[in-house]
Amino acid sequence: MFNSWFHIRSIARFLAKNLPGCAVGTCFTFQKDELQIGIDGNDLIKELQFCFHNPLPFLRLNENCSEPRHKVPLFKTLSGLIIARAFWHKNDRQILIEFKDGQGYLLFQLYGINGNVFFLSKDFELLETFAKIRKTPEFSINDFIDSDSIEIDLDQSRNILKTHPDLIISKLLTKLPIPVFSMTIAQEICFRSKITKKTLAVNLTEFQSETLLRVYQEILQEIEMCRFFIYPSESPVFSLLELRSKSGLAAQSFGSVQEATNHFISLYYQTNVLEQTRKQLSSRLTGALQLLQRKLIKQEQELANLPTADEYREWADTLLTNVHRIEKRSRGVPSEATEVLLPKLNNPDEMITIPLNPKLTAPENANKYYEMSRRIDQSRLDLASSIEQNKETIGQVSGYLQEIEICDDLKEIRRIKKNIPAHFIEQQAAAESEERKPYHSFLLKNQTIWIGKSAKDNDLLSFKHARPEDFWFHVEHGPGSHVVVRNPNKQDSLPNDIIEIAAGIAAFYSKAKHSTVVPVIYTKRKYVWKRKDMPPGQVFTKFTKSVIVKPLDPKAINPI
Repeated sequence: MFNSWFHIRSIARFLAKNLPGCAVGTCFTFQKDELQIGIDGNDLIKELQFCFHNPLPFLRLNENCSEPRHKVPLFKTLSGLIIARAFWHKNDRQILIEFKDGQGYLLFQLYGINGNVFFLSKDFELLETFAKIRKTPEFSINDFIDSDSIEIDLDQSRNILKTHPDLIISKLLTKLPIPVFSMTIAQEICFRSKITKKTLAVNLTEFQSETLLRVYQEILQEIEMCRFFIYPSESPVFSLLELRSKSGLAAQSFGSVQEATNHFISLYYQTNVLEQTRKQLSSRLTGALQLLQRKLIKQEQELANLPTADEYREWADTLLTNVHRIEKRSRGVPSEATEVLLPKLNNPDEMITIPLNPKLTAPENANKYYEMSRRIDQSRLDLASSIEQNKETIGQVSGYLQEIEICDDLKEIRRIKKNIPAHFIEQQAAAESEERKPYHSFLLKNQTIWIGKSAKDNDLLSFKHARPEDFWFHVEHGPGSHVVVRNPNKQDSLPNDIIEIAAGIAAFYSKAKHSTVVPVIYTKRKYVWKRKDMPPGQVFTKFTKSVIVKPLDPKAINPI
């Protein structure tokens, strides 16, 4: 019933009792679709506050004046005018204030977000308006009253019941002789009459029809008692009568429409803020939880698919055991040989094929496989540890989410929010508007690293922005970003830790980002080229070196 005709009528009656003889003070706005009108000479009402925006449009009777730092004056000619009377529209949500000595009228149309305030001359000509309008509002002083009765004519009401047999009760009640109806009242009438809202009028018995009208009269009489009730819930309910349909809820009772209205607005916004905060936190925690769960699935699949280090160690041991045989056999053999066939150490009758890098000696190939086996063993340990940490984090986020969903106190939900790590619930701030660059930039140990954003951006990065002496990285197999380490001093090589970090970033910005170990090639940019007919991002390289690394998420590194 908040903002219903019954509610607006109650406010107007309160104003009619308290405003005559008061003067209009300063009128201003300090935020969109809100208007403050100061009242001088009244201890109960210091300010009329109008709000014409969602989620709750309202007219509030403030006991104190607002003092915002920045405000825009409005209705300057109203200041100092003395109020003579206050009226309300007999069948619409409008309030009219008349000023003494024929100095005009102030018309309030309280239509929710479509509401407005008009200053009219004594001849009802439009002088000023709060919100822009396309046409002057239609106005008749005869539609406004300062006293009325909301009793119904029983004979007229019975006739309405008979002439609308095809309407359901909730629609039928809007036809009865009360100007503006309320669904809260309709629900209460049906509850007290023990008739469902969807019952057709034609199906009402004579007893039910009389019961309906009798309950209707009782409810209108209760409204005239000027008692106000607020039922706290997820969406608070404002009522001008005690709702028997909500007997399970403990209502707060008020004897003043000012006190009830102001309390309801505060409660509504508190509840609304609670629900919005809960919704926002739940949404972001749910998103974080889903990401963690997807990551866990990939980690567990990766651990299951991770090769064992035993094969690489077996290759390394076999190569070292057969060094002399390999070197002897290699005499006269082209250096491009990429594999060797040797007997197994634990079963000499069985032969194994071992891939070789023809540019390396047998011991160097063996050391390479030992290194790979160590990396795999370490990756298995790291991955298992990461899985356990991820499971623990999932449990924590699930706990936060459960706390948020059952919490019904704004202070408590804010306390919970403070305990949640910021990266789970904070959105990344939008980057400041600037000329678009085809790469992400990071500073690592005083060296700048650039990462291509897309296939086309990779070409721009490598052939427009990178310099010939810069170092260029890319995942060895499959698509990925071009990664450039700037080399302004034209060094011949990079430190090993920078190579591993840059290679790890290249692995992360590739299709292999979820793998445990990824081979990455690198060379100087001057050894990277492409033909004009090649697809975006595709290049030729030479003089490359290879390194096997774990993908490195650069989010922990501060961008420059």
